[in-house]
Formats: sequence, structure tokens, C-alpha cells
Amino acid sequence: MSEENSKKNVDEVDQILPINQLITLGLQHVLAMYAGAVAVPIIIGGAVGLTPEQLALLVAADLFTCGIATILQSMGIGPYIGIKLPAILGCTFAAVGPLIIVGKSLGMQAAYGSIIVSAIVVVLIAPLYGKILRFFPTVVTGSVVTMIGLSLINVGITSFGGGSGAKDFGSISNLLLGTFVMIVVLLSNKYFKGFFQAISILNGIILGTIVAAFMGKVDFSVVANAKWISFVHPFTFGMPKFDLGSIIMMTFVMLTVMIESTGTFLGISKICERKITEKDIVHGIRAEAIATVLGGIFNSFPYTTFNQNLGLLALSKVKSRFVVITSGIILILLGLIPKFAAIATIIPEPVIGGATTVMFAMVAVAGIQMLSNVDFNKNSNMLVVACSIGIGLGITAVPTLLDHTPSIFKSIFSSGIVSASVVAVILNAFLNHGEKVHSDLDTHGDQSNTVSSSTV
Repeated sequence: MSEENSKKNVDEVDQILPINQLITLGLQHVLAMYAGAVAVPIIIGGAVGLTPEQLALLVAADLFTCGIATILQSMGIGPYIGIKLPAILGCTFAAVGPLIIVGKSLGMQAAYGSIIVSAIVVVLIAPLYGKILRFFPTVVTGSVVTMIGLSLINVGITSFGGGSGAKDFGSISNLLLGTFVMIVVLLSNKYFKGFFQAISILNGIILGTIVAAFMGKVDFSVVANAKWISFVHPFTFGMPKFDLGSIIMMTFVMLTVMIESTGTFLGISKICERKITEKDIVHGIRAEAIATVLGGIFNSFPYTTFNQNLGLLALSKVKSRFVVITSGIILILLGLIPKFAAIATIIPEPVIGGATTVMFAMVAVAGIQMLSNVDFNKNSNMLVVACSIGIGLGITAVPTLLDHTPSIFKSIFSSGIVSASVVAVILNAFLNHGEKVHSDLDTHGDQSNTVSSSTV
């Protein structure tokens, strides 16, 4: 790329647009990521048995911290925090399964304790990222991402039927409602283009909730009773508790998120035509980890840079990071309006299930796409994928398998995602030892050449 074009694209990334354009384009980004942003707190809160009022609190805290995290990443703090590209952050689905396990067995205080400590670990090891990366080539990350999707489908299908413990679980009305949402998502993807295609999940949730209201499945009392303005308070569920097994499990999840975010960073840099180095990636990882610490403090969850907004960047061709910074401000404002956050909590379980089943399956498909870049002519790579997914999916399907193991072992490996990650890393290191490593950084064309071996 010529020096003139390079300067032009740098200016586009740092360009401050008129306020009306910033608000309109910023709101578009919020709408594109909204369904994914609120899904994680709703799924986790519903699975661990929180009340509708507590769910509303989780959603408000999530939106509020999403905004802070997005500003932290896109605007940056000094030279070492934030990638300073149009990157919008939201809660990662990779943490859903493990946090449900911790929340159910030890409570939300232990869940938040594990989030805070694991994020601090990532902040500390971020400078060593280059050395860690070699343990996560595509055969490992592809297996883990596939496992994330597969392990979460059970959560989506449970919601599809009406939610765990529901008296009408699996009723015809629930199944029809969940199916309707899936059909809306599919039709939106087939017949809509651009922005309305990008919010196909949101289309399904909105129309599904409207239909559910006519079926008598929506309770508006939570919205009616919610305040218009309120502030998000730290440690609403109590001071965090620190369980070693939960912390180790969440640390593995955070390492997986680091790799996932690296691919997203590279995708954003390609769209913006701005070359990034490994130092830039470390700055981005550090921002995500700090945002996750804030998430643990303000009753939210681990953060990652959202893939949902990549397509919107490419579609709009607007590369200004100040558009996304405006999105962050909008998210903070939404988080301070409990009545708005409460709207998300009235969505019936079958509606959530119809949308999230598709979303989780798409995560698995993304993992399969990553694995398509793996050389399966090598038997060792087949064994890494087969064993990691086999063990991870097996533990997810039969959680009682580890009932007679030591409690700390069970608390770490009761998550199929973590089990798959550990098996994949160890088997790859053993079976492919001494061979050239091809990481996800190698699959992004010219971008891979911009990542050096230096660390910060």
C-alpha cells in the first residue's frame, strides 16, 4: 500500500465525523450487537436461577460495562492499553458454560471472584503473549471454538423448550414459538441485505416476543416496576469469593478468548487497511482483560471484541473509531436506564432458545471453518481434534463422569470447554512437537506478516 493511501486510511480511522452521523452510525453498531450483548447475562442468570429483578440488574450492568469496555478498547489509555481501532466489546459466549457451572455450585460471588482473578492473570501475562500463542495453533483454536459452540447448544435447546424446570417444558406452544424465531432469523438472512440482515437475531427476538405477548407468555410487571434512572453499583451480589478450581477454569477460558480476539483484531485491521503488530494485539488483549476486571466488579462478565460488528464495518465502509466510541457512550446511557434493561428480561425462554440455538450452532460452524485450514493428512492433527472434542463433548453430555474425582479436579474440568482446551494443547504439544506451527495469525494473508516476535 502506498504512503498516500496508508495516510488516508489512518486518517479515516481517526476521523471525527459530524455529531449526527456519529450518533446514527453508533446506534447502528449498538443494534447489531445488542442481541449478543444481552444474551449472555440472560442465559447465565436464567440458568443459575436469578429472579427477573436480578436479571434486569445483570443486563443493565452488562450494557454499562460494555460501553466502558468499548471506549477503553477504541479510544485507548496511553500507549499500552487499547488497540485504537473501531472495535466494539461484548460478553464472550466462551464463558457461559463455565460460569453456569460455578454459579450453580458456588454462587455468583465465586463466579465474579474467578472472573476478576483470571482477568488479572491475563493482564500480567499479556507481555508474554507471543510465547503463549505458539501453544494455540489453528488445530487447537479450531477444536476449542467448535467445542464452545457444541457445548452451548444444550443451553439453547433447554431454553427452546421453556427453560430448565419449567412446568410447560417441551409444550407445543413453546416449541412453536422457538421454531417461529428460528424461521424469522433464517428468512431475515435470506431476504434482507445489509443492516437488516446483520440484525437477523434481533429481528427474531423482537417478533418472537411480540407473538409471545399475544400468547400470554410475557409478563410486563418487571418493566412497569423498574426505575427510569439508576446507577450500576459494584459487587451487588456481595464481595467476591475466590475458589482455586473456578479461577483455574476461568483462566483457561480467558486464554481461549485471547486467541479468539486476535483473529477479530486482524479482521478489523484488514477492513481498516491499517497494519497492526503483535504489540498492538497485546494492547488490545490488555484492554479486554482490564474491561473483564471491571465486569467482575460491576456484576458483568468476561469481554471480547465482537465479530458481529466486523460485517457492519465492511458494509458501511465507515472506519472511524469515534463511531464506535459513540456506541460505547450509548451503551453506558442504556445501562443507566433500568426500565430499558428490564425489557430484555421479559423475553420468554423459547424466544431466547430459538435465537441462541442458531447463534451457538454458528459458533460451532466458525470452529469447523477454522479447522478447514488444518492439514488433516497428518494423523496427529486428526487425533488432536478427535480427542479434544470427544472428551469435551463427553464431559458436557455426562457431567457425572467426574463425581468421584478430587473436588478441585472436578471444579476445573467439569467444563467441556476447559477439558477440550487442555487436551488440545497437551496433545498438540506432544504429537506435533518440533514441527512448524501455523497459528490463526497465518491465515490472514498479508496481515500475518505484520506480527513480529516482539512483546511489550
